[in-house]
Amino acid sequence: MTAAADKAALTARLAGLSPQQRAALAARLSRKRQGPPPLVPRTGPRDTAPLGMDQERLWILDQLYPGTVTYTLGFGLRFVGEFHRDAFDEAVATVVRRHELLRSSVEVDGAQPRLRLHPDRGADLTFADLSRGPAEEKELRRREFVRQQVRRPFDLSRDPVLRIGVADLGGGDHQVVQTMPHSFTDQWSYVRLNRELLEAYQAHLEGREPELPDLPVQFGDYAHWQRAYFETEYGERHRAFWRDYLADAPDVPLLPYDHPVETEDRLGRQHNFVLDKGTAAAFISRAKAARSTVANAMAAAYAALLYEESGERDILIGVPSVTRGQAAVQDLVGFLLTNVPLRIRLPKNPTPNDFLAATQAAGAAVAAHHETPFGEIVRAAAPERTAHGYPLLRTMLVHLDLAETVSYEVPGATVYANAVPEGISSMDVTVAWWHLGDLVYGRFEYRTALFEAETVDRLARRLLQLVELFATAPDTPLESPAARARDTVAAAWREALDRDSAGPDDAFAASGGTPLLCARLARLLRAAGFDAGPRDIAPGTTLAELTAQLLTRGNPLRQGTPPDTAVPGLVGVSEAYLERLFADASGAPVRDVPPPTRQEDTP
Repeated sequence: MTAAADKAALTARLAGLSPQQRAALAARLSRKRQGPPPLVPRTGPRDTAPLGMDQERLWILDQLYPGTVTYTLGFGLRFVGEFHRDAFDEAVATVVRRHELLRSSVEVDGAQPRLRLHPDRGADLTFADLSRGPAEEKELRRREFVRQQVRRPFDLSRDPVLRIGVADLGGGDHQVVQTMPHSFTDQWSYVRLNRELLEAYQAHLEGREPELPDLPVQFGDYAHWQRAYFETEYGERHRAFWRDYLADAPDVPLLPYDHPVETEDRLGRQHNFVLDKGTAAAFISRAKAARSTVANAMAAAYAALLYEESGERDILIGVPSVTRGQAAVQDLVGFLLTNVPLRIRLPKNPTPNDFLAATQAAGAAVAAHHETPFGEIVRAAAPERTAHGYPLLRTMLVHLDLAETVSYEVPGATVYANAVPEGISSMDVTVAWWHLGDLVYGRFEYRTALFEAETVDRLARRLLQLVELFATAPDTPLESPAARARDTVAAAWREALDRDSAGPDDAFAASGGTPLLCARLARLLRAAGFDAGPRDIAPGTTLAELTAQLLTRGNPLRQGTPPDTAVPGLVGVSEAYLERLFADASGAPVRDVPPPTRQEDTP
């Protein structure tokens, strides 16, 4: 067809539109020319605002578990040296005055939750004197104080959303614990909040005005803009991408669960690890040589662990993505975060280089859509919902480069961040990495109702081994013990039934199975190392069901837990030891240095 014919056909189609259709088309074309709506302060009353789309998702989850701390986020600061209470009081007040969200609650107007601004509301700020008592029990007192702070639930309809507890531990040592509903903050917001807090603290001591960044908009303005944006065709483009990207994504267990997943128990623990400096340097160098980010390389190493555990070559990992693409929100405190599913598709017998390439490809594919609210991603993908797990994602990978966020100098003291474990795990497993200079460390945060500590310890050790493999032997094909186990069971099935092929849904009796052949199959499986008996094989048992049942009893093809000397680093170290390493790397003085002891069993 010629250009003239194409033009004539288009003219005919336009002529056939109704006046209403023409108006809708003109409006759509006008919006495309104009681009997305600008983020500016909203007009009208400012005492209420919509919730952000990701904020509303977390608020709903919080309502499902009232009176719990499942969706509470904590952050710690350690003051070593002088602490001036009056200056700290004024600094907290300064930060709260600047951010409307910190003076807001959530009210339900009909069926719609909204933010309600309380102009005179402050933070919930308390002080405790824990300086008395035996010196050797100081750390126990500190940990108990942290536990009490992070385990107090929030009522978002009436409680201040910023809770700060300060404990005087004696001898110029103060522990600050900041706790907020996760729907009101994220890790990146805590960094911004503390920069402002400590600048205001220092300014008060020096008798000057604090130098703080301008805030062109407030969180309510962002929430209003975000909802307007995703109601346009731009929102539909994002949803269409995620609908296609996640089509036919496998819903298979990637993790070696020790217990059934049908539980709503979100209690969690953290299992800490430290990568040795030589391996960390080699790993980071390898990532740069492959033109990869360190975060991408860490995601690739974790994908390799999941591949080994599951045998799957289509792997879905969640990664947090900040939603601060608009310049006006760079310095806001709030929940400006979404979860992005990375779909990592691997070739057969993948090498570390293959994992790096596949993870980079996954990141590039979602780059233009990384600020899509997770609720919109779920809406587009329409996965089967369950009350026992997070939609779409069961595991997350978090990476934070802490180069400029962990240590501050204020008059008379050094201040550094430290961990305040909340004792929960919203995901089945979250692996978090922190990178500070030549120090690389992290943790497995896991649901204790699903995993035994020994399993998580094995996973952490193998992850460090894989990091070393990525750094030193990137062309070495990786084997999956889970995939080999499935192949072994399938081979025994075919041999016992004298069949050339077998599919996962083939039933034993329908495949020619008899009681005699059942005993033969059980013998073959036991010879391969599986805990199998004739009673495991009913007439209707399929190959997939038999394999899954056997693997719940252990995988004989998986290597045992390596000794400490085989791991390039330390696994299972205590929070106190990590704090020492962290403080040393950030240049902060720490007293009462602990040895690299095994991790305390704190819930």
